[in-house]
Order: sequence, then structure tokens, then C-alpha cells
Amino acid sequence: MSYLTQMAGLAYHNFISAAVGVALAIAVIRGIVRREKSTIGNFWVDMTRATLWVLLPACIVGALFLVSQGVVQNFKPYTTVQLVDPQTVQTTGSDGK
Repeated sequence: MSYLTQMAGLAYHNFISAAVGVALAIAVIRGIVRREKSTIGNFWVDMTRATLWVLLPACIVGALFLVSQGVVQNFKPYTTVQLVDPQTVQTTGSDGK
């Protein structure tokens, strides 16, 4: 995967999957507490609130911590490492070649 795919695509899915889990946990708790009521709330509102008020602030605090410790993100291409002592393997097939 490219760096753009990792930063944009996977980050979006990571946030949404965590927000869905928080919203479902809230729905289960509301379902247990509100036995006499007919509704347990709005899933989309819970998911948006979990994203904006829980996950994004936690992400910002975590990112600031990583930056304060000197962790960097670079866009250098992947590094290809040369072997110090390359190994060769000789194989023979059933025909002797």
C-alpha cells in the first residue's frame, strides 16, 4: 500500500470501526437501562459523537505525544537492503538438470 492509502484510507476505516463499537456499546447499555421505553436512541448521532468527542481528541493527544518524543513521519521510498553474505542454493530436478 502507498503512504497515501495508509494515511487516508486506513485511518478512516480505523476511526469508523471504533466509533461503531462505541455506538453499539452505548445502545446495549441503553437497552438494558431503558426497559420500559420504546427507543434506545439514534445510532448515527452516537457514532458521530464518539468520533468527534472521544476518538479525535484521543488521536490528537496521542499524536502530540509522539511528536514531543521525536517520532517522525517521512515520505521516503521503501529501503531495499543488500545481503551481507548472500546464499546460493543448487537444486537438481528429476531429470538431473
